[in-house]
Amino acid sequence: VHAYIMSYLKKEMRGVLRKENKKKQLISNLPEIFRNIQLEHHISAGDFPDFERMQEQLRVHDFSKFPSLKPKMMDELDHMLTYDVAKLMPLVRQEELEMPEQLVHGGAFDGTSNGPFVEGIADGTCEGADDGDEWVVTKDKPKYDEIFYNLSPMDGKINGMKAKNWMITTKLPNSVLGRIWKLSDVDQDGMLDDEEFALANHLIEVKLDGHGLPTELPGYLVPPSKRRQVGSAE
Repeated sequence: VHAYIMSYLKKEMRGVLRKENKKKQLISNLPEIFRNIQLEHHISAGDFPDFERMQEQLRVHDFSKFPSLKPKMMDELDHMLTYDVAKLMPLVRQEELEMPEQLVHGGAFDGTSNGPFVEGIADGTCEGADDGDEWVVTKDKPKYDEIFYNLSPMDGKINGMKAKNWMITTKLPNSVLGRIWKLSDVDQDGMLDDEEFALANHLIEVKLDGHGLPTELPGYLVPPSKRRQVGSAE
């Protein structure tokens, strides 16, 4: 919709001498322009932006510098919305049906779901197994520690916002990261210490490698300092 609006405004400015007057006229006529575009391209009125807000924003722009419409790109976008997204929707629905109803408790996120992330993810099985009592994350912990201490932890922990800002750089969906947060915040205090942060990064790599995530944290993934705590709780 914005592409159609921008290209229309640009086209109307071609060959105009008194550009400022023409710009004011176009801004004033924005509701009518919306209606014309809606009819011409068969677009729902609900897909258009608030015209008053857009009028305010347009006042600081040079319409002649707006990009021209690229019909081929618009056709590809229309195909994606009509066919590709339609194919994805049943998969999203299936994921919603399978996602567990679990909440994170304690700390800054008491009563919220999946810490600083939105809720929802389908479960799977985490690859790997315990070799004796060794924590499977140990071998990669030094590289995770370097990241952790660069995030300037306070009292040995980073809060949910710092953790989230780092985790979203992985490009995983918030639903997946929310599940990883829940598994990693073992003591449920709304923060991550160095072991929990290392665990979160391990689970991120598991997911990026195409594997699933467990419903509950298996023993071989529980950080060493938390094992007695988890065992006592059980």
